[in-house]
Amino acid sequence: MFKCNQCSSVFTAKHNLKIHQKKHVGLRFSCTFCPSTFSYKTGLNKHKKNFHGVVNVSAHQPAQPIATPIVRESVIKYAPPAIPPQGSIQIAPQIFVPDTPASGSNTSTDISLSDDDICMTAMDEYENEEVQDANTG
Repeated sequence: MFKCNQCSSVFTAKHNLKIHQKKHVGLRFSCTFCPSTFSYKTGLNKHKKNFHGVVNVSAHQPAQPIATPIVRESVIKYAPPAIPPQGSIQIAPQIFVPDTPASGSNTSTDISLSDDDICMTAMDEYENEEVQDANTG
């Protein structure tokens, strides 16, 4: 076992200990595209690939982008002008929702009813359906 003399890390291979000890030296690998820095060059290479689209190339060749990203224009500007339906509000381009106060599952058009009133109305309707079914059955 190979133990780090600066922290409690232990390694099974001497090579891994040597790589780890570089972390304590304070050497940082800086990204040339943004302010990010990394303890290990492998971390920098993964970052460049995942965030900047740079292929990992050998040290003597300059890094090249994978491809120039295509920036597409928004298609919203080509959409016909949005005319909001009566009683609606626009929440996003071309998206409208009814301008009603938010409430539970109240499907009644009379929003002045309390939840108890709505429940009682639903129970009455259910009981009336049972009575009608019993009379017709």
